[in-house]
Amino acid sequence: MPKHIKWIISVLMAATIFRAQTVMFLPKVEVFGGPAPNAWFGPWFSDSILGFLVPVMVFIFWTRSGMRVWGALLVYNALGAFDYANGLVTQFFHPMPVEMASAAAVYGGIGLFMTFQLVALGLLFRKDVAADFANQGRP
Repeated sequence: MPKHIKWIISVLMAATIFRAQTVMFLPKVEVFGGPAPNAWFGPWFSDSILGFLVPVMVFIFWTRSGMRVWGALLVYNALGAFDYANGLVTQFFHPMPVEMASAAAVYGGIGLFMTFQLVALGLLFRKDVAADFANQGRP
């Protein structure tokens, strides 16, 4: 796999580490006395888990090979993109209070990071990338 593609995938995945900070938002849902609708608990909880996994997944991407690793990276990025899509749907049906974030900031941020994960997912499906994980791309 070309080094620049490896770097692009790494940067796209690493940029989503900011989702780990959503662990701090969990106490802000209504059930815990906060202003955010309870519908945000699920997206924030899964965001936290996926965010804490970012360094692990980037490390695995750089240090391991094989079809299982490639599959794990595909699953991770697909779940990450799905989680962002879930956040967009949650914002549509249960908007976050303005005192926490504006609707434009929520849609823009989630949309941007979802795009990052979708692009990383698409790059992982390139023939040269998949072949490298299958050890078929080496002479």
